[in-house]
Amino acid sequence: MKIKVKFLKASLVAALTASAFSMPAVAQVKVGVINSLSGNFAAFGSRYNTGMLVALEEINADGGINGQKLELITQDDRSEAQSALAALESLNKQDVPLVIGSYASGITGPLSKVATRQKLPLIVLGSADDSITKPGSDWVFRAKHNSTIVANAYFNYFDNLRQKHPELKKIAVMYGNGAWPTSVSEEGVRQAEKRGYEVVGKQAYDQGTTDFRPILNKFRTSSPDILLTSSYADDGIAIARQIKEVGLNAKVVAIDTASSMISFIQQVGDQSENIVSAVSWSPDVKYEGTPQLYERLKAKAKEEPSFYEAEGYLALTVAADALRRAGSLDREKVRDALAKTNLKTPVTDVTFESFDGFKGQNPIKSVIIQIQDGKHVTVFPENLASQAAKLSN
Repeated sequence: MKIKVKFLKASLVAALTASAFSMPAVAQVKVGVINSLSGNFAAFGSRYNTGMLVALEEINADGGINGQKLELITQDDRSEAQSALAALESLNKQDVPLVIGSYASGITGPLSKVATRQKLPLIVLGSADDSITKPGSDWVFRAKHNSTIVANAYFNYFDNLRQKHPELKKIAVMYGNGAWPTSVSEEGVRQAEKRGYEVVGKQAYDQGTTDFRPILNKFRTSSPDILLTSSYADDGIAIARQIKEVGLNAKVVAIDTASSMISFIQQVGDQSENIVSAVSWSPDVKYEGTPQLYERLKAKAKEEPSFYEAEGYLALTVAADALRRAGSLDREKVRDALAKTNLKTPVTDVTFESFDGFKGQNPIKSVIIQIQDGKHVTVFPENLASQAAKLSN
């Protein structure tokens, strides 16, 4: 009897061992993600999530991380800094080799400081405020653009227009008082003064403002040739409508961030024509592999993709590349691999460099998209453009 029991046990062990080898490999490499899946920024967080899922499918179809499946541990920051910090603490205890996050600069700024203290590599997902990588940290990396890069993209575009239209001299700037809009606008004013534009108006407004007509009327009396605004989605829609209401006839209108969304065109309609925005990627930009990426993002999103999906794709692609080269889940080795990144993607080329006071920042070149005939098209820089830029009047 004892012999039979031992035999059965041995047979059971052998069977379980054999079945274990025949089962699909379980996830071995887990990456933490902190994203705004609820709250004020959920619309953006959803788009970032879509891009990361497309990248995840590609990574695992291509062998994962050196033969091991990649898995995302995603935590919702509820569009709040305190929730994001709690999520980071949770992920730190789970010993993830790196974290990707988040959307708003007011969230990612505190995250970057705590991640640095914990010696946990952080890849910035959507935040662009300069202060996150300036002066920066050995543990924080941003593949997308920052405020300075965006402001310079606008003024390189304005300068290019001014070569053809010398009358473009006066500029007015308005912005929400959040970290990102403030950062872009302050750098924009510095660039305007440096490049010889006359700043005829500069005005911040409280987030949540719905009536921008007092500011726009004030600007109208100075007849600006260029209006540069930095706002989130709902603000930008109201601003675009009220520009027409007050009769502010600027020849160039830039509504940063908000006008880059498909929903902006749908809600603003014909009044959105010729408005421009600086983005890190556009579906018609001339990078190798962009058309194929566009189709994959569109299929996953079930709608036209934006640069938000592309930035989500980019962040996880960069993470996977570093993990493969690190050959280890040790955080210092992952950090060192990130620092040596030299990667070409359908979104942009990625290297992390120290320049102009920045550290761990990709010197990405933003592109300018314009709404023409109800669609976003790339108009600058000219070597990446699909259409020529148009003035508003």
